[in-house]
Amino acid sequence: MTDRPRALLLGATGMGRGDEELGATILGNFLKVLVATPRRPQTIVCWNAGVNLLTADSPVVDLFRQLEGVGVTVLACKTCIEKYGLQGKLEAGEVSTMPVIADLLLQADVLTV
Repeated sequence: MTDRPRALLLGATGMGRGDEELGATILGNFLKVLVATPRRPQTIVCWNAGVNLLTADSPVVDLFRQLEGVGVTVLACKTCIEKYGLQGKLEAGEVSTMPVIADLLLQADVLTV
């Protein structure tokens, strides 16, 4: 077992390829498991379309709030927030820069979904 922190990298609004609705359902189920288990990542980084998961329109934003409530840091890529016009619209997580995200990812065991 490693002592390195764990980071989850989310670059889309669902998990897997194929049916988008199914992918969104799978992601929601995965996040529910993370809330309920003590073996969760220390940090979740949302980038590309994944930043949309942190807005009021997201069906999983409450799960991200719950994850923050149990100590998970949730970060959103600043460049991606700007690209999607989401400045000031996050309901969970905090905006972060690429130098911070890169440093975090280089020090962590990263799971990309």
